[in-house]
Amino acid sequence: MLANILRIASGQFIAQLILLVSLPFITRYYSPEEFGVFAVFSVITWILVVFSTGKVEFLIITMKSKDEAVTLTIGILIIVLIFSFLIALITMFFLSNFLNSFFSKELHYLPILIGITVLFVGGTQTLRYYATYLGNFSGHGIVATVNAISMISISLGYAIFIGGDSLSIGLILGQMIGQFLSFLVFLFYTDIVQTITLKKLKVSFATVFNQMQKIPILLTINLASSLSSRIPTLIMSAVGGMSAAGVFAMAERVVGVPTGAFGQAVGQVARHQYRKIHEVDNSNISLPRKIIKSTFFFVIFGYGLLITLADWLVPLVLGEQWRVAIVFVQIIAVMELFNFVFYSVEDIAIIRDNFSYRMWAQITQLILLLVLYAVVNTTSILSNIELVLGLICLVRILFVVYDLTKTWRGV
Repeated sequence: MLANILRIASGQFIAQLILLVSLPFITRYYSPEEFGVFAVFSVITWILVVFSTGKVEFLIITMKSKDEAVTLTIGILIIVLIFSFLIALITMFFLSNFLNSFFSKELHYLPILIGITVLFVGGTQTLRYYATYLGNFSGHGIVATVNAISMISISLGYAIFIGGDSLSIGLILGQMIGQFLSFLVFLFYTDIVQTITLKKLKVSFATVFNQMQKIPILLTINLASSLSSRIPTLIMSAVGGMSAAGVFAMAERVVGVPTGAFGQAVGQVARHQYRKIHEVDNSNISLPRKIIKSTFFFVIFGYGLLITLADWLVPLVLGEQWRVAIVFVQIIAVMELFNFVFYSVEDIAIIRDNFSYRMWAQITQLILLLVLYAVVNTTSILSNIELVLGLICLVRILFVVYDLTKTWRGV
């Protein structure tokens, strides 16, 4: 298990190192406002990705045979392709003005940018889970590295050689092309192309529909989760404008992206390992408890060090114009400490096929954040940015702790 974690984590370490080294350059070309536009665009597309897959990719790891895993993967990819095309058309003819209202400036080619981004992100997410089913962990690390290099290269290249008023397009293109190359890498590191047959194409939709009874819960859980993780960007933009949203997005990138990358690296291996154990002994709780205890000990030290050094580290890495992000980084680090532990055991509940409690928890969390968004968007009661950010993180921490207790107890 440790060897597989290291295979994924080594690639994630290289990827995060590349992103860290590039930040002093990126933040000197892109302002907090431009990061805010990029962050709001990402919020919209990642929410649409949840709808495009229905989060059925989570169920790939539960398939009893490889043929079932292949046909389910193919079915999800076809659905993502159809959905991406439809959302581009709908945005073009009906939603373009509405979606542009979320930005401080109009984004050109918005329907195309959204459609293509949803396609590549959804496709990459699906193949990631199929690679986990196969136990092919080398591809995960390579994908992380390729994604980081392409995203930074495109973003910097656009800012240096093209520039212009819509500079945030460079960040959007960097994300889009990074996901496209990640999709190609997963195609190479899995056998999905070689295993596609006419027969599997015909039964792929049937395989997806056979999981239909699980889709509403999965979709609700992950839509609520995605909204809960994305709506804070909209809350921060309502409190302090695009600059506040940009600072929040940068702080999340500095702290949250490595947390998700390394936490899910542990989670990818944990779900593969636990699936085998669960088939033999479905009441086993020793592995989840071991993972929770070991990761919590690690994150207390790591995130505590980051919080302590933030006053010195943030201006050094990001530049003086980003000094305002210090408090953001410190508050978000407290939240991500708990998130890291959660990501490492997130899919164990899926394998146990007992996760309806998570749906209600996520819905409750989302309602609280929507209420907070309504308050800051319509009143001036909460005008302090740091206080609002603290409330957002507190809500997230409470529900993560609740979920971890369920995993610990084997409920």
